[in-house]
Amino acid sequence: MKKYENDFVYGRDRLRILLVATAVGCAVSLLTPQYSYVQVIFMCMTVVLFVTSIALIFKYCRCPNCHKVIFLGVMAIKSCPRCHRNLVTGKKMKSSKNR
Repeated sequence: MKKYENDFVYGRDRLRILLVATAVGCAVSLLTPQYSYVQVIFMCMTVVLFVTSIALIFKYCRCPNCHKVIFLGVMAIKSCPRCHRNLVTGKKMKSSKNR
């Protein structure tokens, strides 16, 4: 069993798995014959997985310090856009603005 640093890291890993499953379901539904039961099943599965991934973002993909939901860029972001703290360690990040 893998030990996670915080809920954000757990949510980001689970979101990656859900998004890959959503993409596979979408691809399979596009490759099946049109208007078949298999296509409808995979389309419904894709919608359910997508809604689940959005719910997972709102539940787990929050800054551990200020608890702001990080919706866009959750896979690539390293620090919270609001409090500028590292999402894994919680340490204050240095400003990278050009002055």
